[in-house]
Amino acid sequence: MLREIKAIVKKDLKQARRDPRFLAPSLIVPFVLALVYTILWVQVGGGESFVCGLVVEDQSPQAEEMADILENMVSTTNHTWFKTTRYDSETAAQMFQDNLLIAYILIPDGFGLNVSTGNEATVVIYIANYNDDVVKNYVHRIEAGVLLYNQGAVYPEFDQSDAPVALEETLTRPMTPSNTAYMYAVGVILSLIVCSVTGQGLSTATEFETQAIYDLLNSPTSRLAIVIGRTVSAIPRSLVVLFITVPVILLSTGTLPVGNTWVLALIMLLTILSLAPIGELIGIRTKKRELAILGSVLFSVIGFLVGGGLAPIGLMPLELRIVSLLLPTTHVIGLWTRVFFLDTVAGILPSIVFLLTTWLVLTVVVSTLMKREVERT
Repeated sequence: MLREIKAIVKKDLKQARRDPRFLAPSLIVPFVLALVYTILWVQVGGGESFVCGLVVEDQSPQAEEMADILENMVSTTNHTWFKTTRYDSETAAQMFQDNLLIAYILIPDGFGLNVSTGNEATVVIYIANYNDDVVKNYVHRIEAGVLLYNQGAVYPEFDQSDAPVALEETLTRPMTPSNTAYMYAVGVILSLIVCSVTGQGLSTATEFETQAIYDLLNSPTSRLAIVIGRTVSAIPRSLVVLFITVPVILLSTGTLPVGNTWVLALIMLLTILSLAPIGELIGIRTKKRELAILGSVLFSVIGFLVGGGLAPIGLMPLELRIVSLLLPTTHVIGLWTRVFFLDTVAGILPSIVFLLTTWLVLTVVVSTLMKREVERT
């Protein structure tokens, strides 16, 4: 059986060298999504999905003036940078702990009295350190609100030591990666996802078009050896794309992974093993190279988006969240970003088991479909 697997691997790798079209989608899709994501972040803001609370404990005109400035802060693109909603202090604190607010601003009791008597008043912001870019933009907008209240503080020569109002910041929870760093990480794994599915789909569809698959299926070689051999050949073929995407994205973002290299390599291997059979299924069903490429790219993009590639799964409706947990791409992205940024292996075992199970189940499914193809012909 090992000799059969080796022969199939050599044959598939030789075919990949002759027809490397699977590389194109693997390179284009990650960069297009990164470009779209960057445009959305810059033009729309990216903070609209996060709610910021406002607690006004002081009833003075000065406190209302400060609150009015904060509630009407807008970004340079004329979109509301964050939605500000007033709450009482107890409700805001509880919602913040329950992750329903990314931040809340407190104008404490005595604010107006301090301003009117010449003492320094304080505005406090409690903010979850979820994402470096989001945190910086929130703080910058609130700082701008305080500067506007201080009158004249918008000028560079303004001495903040004489300002009537100061801003106190309190960060909580572990910091998550910036958007640029995150897009680098998912760009790398997305290129591998697309390459794994597209390469296998194109290879299978090509053999159906040339009728070569029927000679292979009618040979004494076992169906299991065929499927395993084709999956093994997908490993080096898929990794080739990383020699292009990793340097390009690294040079453009300057982001380096902090995760264990061996664990990241294991995640790449599990990605290929769990997704290559899906490409095989697409190739078997389409039997045409163009359709196989189209189907593979659509699956990769949809699986990436639903799997939390651009939006947290926690923000999805419950029904869609359940579906996303059944997709291997969800577990691939979760494993990759967790290890890539946090350098931890805690909690990754369930996803590893899921991906291995997916590989075994899909291997059986593909073997069964190949057997049916032989019986049909």
